Amino acid sequence: MPHSYAGRGLLARRAETSSRLFAVIIAALLVSGISIVAAADGATVVVMSNPANAKVFVNGYFKGRTPVTVTVSSATAEAAQYRFTLVLPGYEKWDLRVSLAAGANKSIDAHLERLANPLAGRTICIDPGHPSETSAGCKGPTGVTENHINWVIALKLKDVLVARGASVVLTKSAENEKVTNRQRAAIANAANAAIMIRLHCDAASRSGFSLYYPDRQGTKYGHTGPSAEVQAASRIAANALHTGMKSVLAGILPSRGIHGDSATYVGSRQGALTGSIFSQVPTVTIEMCVLTVASDERFINSAGGQETMVKALAAGLETYFSR
Repeated sequence: MPHSYAGRGLLARRAETSSRLFAVIIAALLVSGISIVAAADGATVVVMSNPANAKVFVNGYFKGRTPVTVTVSSATAEAAQYRFTLVLPGYEKWDLRVSLAAGANKSIDAHLERLANPLAGRTICIDPGHPSETSAGCKGPTGVTENHINWVIALKLKDVLVARGASVVLTKSAENEKVTNRQRAAIANAANAAIMIRLHCDAASRSGFSLYYPDRQGTKYGHTGPSAEVQAASRIAANALHTGMKSVLAGILPSRGIHGDSATYVGSRQGALTGSIFSQVPTVTIEMCVLTVASDERFINSAGGQETMVKALAAGLETYFSR
């Protein structure tokens, strides 16, 4: 043990000697008039935008949301070009090439132009509810089935969205095709959809439309989800969809509000609806009407009512993508 302490003392004396020698060298250089420049650590760019909250990418890599200070650590003494891209839903993509060298400090202030058509280029997954592992859906007083209405509205909505420049993915290819709720979520995930809207008709005693989104995680088949990010995005989507739909349906069909999945029968048992649990994209379940109420059944089964509902859904989506 004694030789160990002696070794430590020797190392300490050597470190002290080296430190003093370095200080003497620095002092000598300064006296000689030789300037000393510390090596720069990358470049710094302050990125702002109007409106704010745009995603910022540098050469394709996400760096945060505006306003944000971006450190480009790969910048060297020799200047090089870096591509700054700003992306905000409802606005044109903004690009700028910036020449950066190590030690540079620059700022960018981008004015974003609103898209003339907020649906253009969006991938939207429409999920016509039922039949699934849960049920075949409900029926109205005269026998109009939820499965049929969901399918008819989905096809009409698809045509409208495609005409406005969106890409649309359906979760089934025929009215009576049975697709599990887990599979429906997988289809939206595989398409990397900007949103999945799940079309349903409710069974209740009071007329109107309502929206549901995952407000907490649930567990099904050993899987827990959705993520907190998907929950937050789904809540935003539900509010925007509700605003847009209400602007069309006011005076025609009352709103029954926005609710969490946990307020549903299945959600109260699992924590969230199965389609939400497995979703990796924002998801909203839309109960377009209460099919068991005679007036709602007449409305949604008529050509005029279906046209109005499609307009309402499209308005909701435009409101969401225009944020």
